[in-house]
Amino acid sequence: MRVMTVAEMEAAIARCNWATICSVTPQGFPYAIEATPFYMDGCHCFMINPRGVTWENIQENPHVFLKYTLANADLSLWAGVSCFGTGRFVIDATAVREGWRLLGDVMRTDYSRAADSFARLKDRSPLFCVEVVKTTGRCSAAKNGVLDLEGFDGSRERVPGEAV
Repeated sequence: MRVMTVAEMEAAIARCNWATICSVTPQGFPYAIEATPFYMDGCHCFMINPRGVTWENIQENPHVFLKYTLANADLSLWAGVSCFGTGRFVIDATAVREGWRLLGDVMRTDYSRAADSFARLKDRSPLFCVEVVKTTGRCSAAKNGVLDLEGFDGSRERVPGEAV
C-alpha cells in the first residue's frame, strides 16, 4: 500500500463510475449518497435530488467530502481517492442544461427532457458542483510499483477532454 501520485489520483478519478458525496446534517450527523460524476468549469459535478438531504445539508454547511474508489473482484488491486471541498447547487438554467448534457455524455444517454424540466425550476436545482481544495489517495501498488488502472473491473474511461 502506498500514497498515490497526483497523476494516479487523476487517472483513478477519471475511471470511476460512482463517487460518494458526504455532507453533514444540521444536527451534526454524517450523510452520504452515491452519484455519477462529471466535470464542468473545473468542478466535480453531479445531478442529484434538488429537494433531498444533501441540499438541506449544504444550506447549513457547504463543506463536503468526495470518495472515489476502484477495486478488482478479489481486492488484490484497489485505489481510493479522497477529495475535500466546498459544494454548491447551481440554479442557472443554462448551466443546468449543460450539466445534463455532460452527464448524458458520461452515461451515453439523452437527458434533454430532464434538462428542460429542471431548467424551469427557479429556486432549486439538481446541479451540484464541488470545488475541490485538497485531494489525497492510497492504492494497493507497491512502494515503487506502478498502479495498473487497466486491472480494475467495472471501470470506464471518461469522455476525452474532460477535466479531472
